[in-house]
Amino acid sequence: MNNAFVKAREKAEQATTDRQERNRIWWETLPMTYRSWEDSDRGVRDGQGFSQLERDYLDGNPWLKENFDFNAFKGKTTLEIGCGAGAASCLFARGGADHTAVDLTEQAVKITTQNAQSQHLSMRVARMDAEKLEFPDNAFDHVFAWGVLHHSQDTQQCFRQVARVLKPGGTGLIMVYYKYSIRYWVRGVQGLIGHGLLFKGYNMQSVQGFFTDGYYQRHFSKGELRRMLGSCGLDVTRFSVSHMKSKYIRPLPTFMDPWLKRHWGWLVIAEFKKRG
Repeated sequence: MNNAFVKAREKAEQATTDRQERNRIWWETLPMTYRSWEDSDRGVRDGQGFSQLERDYLDGNPWLKENFDFNAFKGKTTLEIGCGAGAASCLFARGGADHTAVDLTEQAVKITTQNAQSQHLSMRVARMDAEKLEFPDNAFDHVFAWGVLHHSQDTQQCFRQVARVLKPGGTGLIMVYYKYSIRYWVRGVQGLIGHGLLFKGYNMQSVQGFFTDGYYQRHFSKGELRRMLGSCGLDVTRFSVSHMKSKYIRPLPTFMDPWLKRHWGWLVIAEFKKRG
């Protein structure tokens, strides 16, 4: 089990009973800067650090590096929900998008602002709850949320907000954790049986918090995502399954790794379009 995750959860639960506030405190404690979760100093402070952050972001997420064109939105209004340290937001802005970045935490707003300033990029950055986006209806051409909305207390409400602020005919991309991934089941069994958490009231979903980032760590199937997004007026145009750069199952031959990741990787990506 990851001690940093356990400590962040305990800190959040001791501070408040409000579910989304616990979520915010968790991420204020462990901001997403692509450093080791056990690293007590998670800050990024200079141009060299932000350049390394961008390399880590793209190398660590090979699907984005190989399949997503951040330069395709020049002159478009784009929104990133859950900007973290701003790697993706800076890529949108550098590609010429009229970009806005939001995050639940002050840490993310601070780091993303510093990242943009270090690169002399123009964008709007604000602290905002994805469940209560403070934008007018039909405000954006594209909405992007990579590894974020599964961490909210009410993911369906986040999807409703995405649909509301997206223009009719606008596009979007979300990545969330995949329920049919090998990692989900292996980690679940490890926690429930190996650590005896089954006998303390945990189930396959709730036990993930001992091994996975965030106060909430929801996992979804493609069918669930299609129904949830569709109920908000968002039609999925393509699903992809992927994983991080690291080898998925170390004892298996290397040639099997890409195939496993495409079918049972931990990340499911939904690209979608708003009706109308």
